[in-house]
This record gives sequence, C-alpha cells and structure tokens, in this order.
Amino acid sequence: MSEADAILDGSQPLGSSVDTTGHELPQDWEFAERILKRLNPRNQQDVYDMAARDSKNGGMLITLMVVVWWLFIGNNGDDVSLGVSVFFGLNFEQAALAVMVLSLFSALLTEFSRDMGKILPSTAAGGMLILAGLYVAEPLVGALFVSGSDLETQVGLWRSVRLGLLWGGTTYGSNLIVNALLLKWLIRFLDSNDYDFSERNEPVRAPPASATED
Repeated sequence: MSEADAILDGSQPLGSSVDTTGHELPQDWEFAERILKRLNPRNQQDVYDMAARDSKNGGMLITLMVVVWWLFIGNNGDDVSLGVSVFFGLNFEQAALAVMVLSLFSALLTEFSRDMGKILPSTAAGGMLILAGLYVAEPLVGALFVSGSDLETQVGLWRSVRLGLLWGGTTYGSNLIVNALLLKWLIRFLDSNDYDFSERNEPVRAPPASATED
C-alpha cells in the first residue's frame, strides 16, 4: 500500500504526513477523503458521471426556479402593495427574490463548511435559512393570525406555497451544484496525484474454506 493509500484508508494520520522520500504529502488529501466519504463514488468513472449529472440537474433546477418566479410571481398580477413584509419592508416580488438568494447562499455555505470543517460559514447559513423561512411563512401566518392584515387567507396561502417552492427548489439545486463543484475539484486532485480509490469499495473476499479449517 502506498503512503497516499494509507492516508485515504485511515491507517495513517492526515495533515503533516511524509512520504518515503521525506517530503510532506499534500494537505488536500484530508479534503479529498471527506468528499469521497460523503458522496461515496464507486470509482473514478463514477466521479465523472456524478459531476456531470449533478451539474446538469442543478443548473436545470435553478433555471426552473427562475422561470417559476418569472411566470408565477413577476407576471402574475399580484398587488405587491399588499402584504409588505415586516422584515426590511420587502414587497412580495422582492421577498421572493430574497428567498431565492438566501436559499442559494445558505446552501453554498452549508455544503462548503461541512466539507472544509469551518464553523462560521455554517453559522451564517443558519441565519439565512431562518430568514428565508420567515419570508415563506409570513404571508400565510399574517393572513391567519394577524388582526387587520390586508391579505385574505387564500392569497396568503398561495403566496406561501410559491415562496416555499422557490425555497426548496433553489436549496436543492444549489446543493447539486456544490456537489458538482466538489467532484470537479476531486477529479483534478485524483488526476494530479494519480490515485485510484476504486479498490476501497471492493468487497472483502472471504478466505477459502480450507484455510479457515486449518
């Protein structure tokens, strides 16, 4: 087993490890291992396939969310003077854009912080996620429970449904795009280090019966 194989298999500490020539191994091995463990590709060809699939699906989903905003919010004829948000005074169209942006950045920060082991980006992502959730729930909650609200219950429900769709779709699409970016980095890393990790996923063969009897 090579020094690099030992690192990714977990039998040797990561970080300041040295190879047989006395040179330090790249610090990126630990990051590569996190990606391999989380996304669990079977082999290097699977990494290529997953990167292409996640990139395509993520781009399609984000584009679909933009179309949803354009057709069902921007051109839907809503009276944006009604139901202005108490959070920064955004009208419905602006709140919908804010939900998309907050969902996008919260997903990006969450995914990158999880793989890079950073805390502050994940903390910021949590705040963005809460604010996006407040924008989504506000129309329905305001119509149902706030006295003197200028939104009818049906209008509030329809607005919350559309905002929730944008929230979920943008978040999921952003996660796919982040995965594609990480896999793209992993492809370059594996190629530059000439490492084949497919042996790690091969099932361990049981010893022959004659060997166990001895």
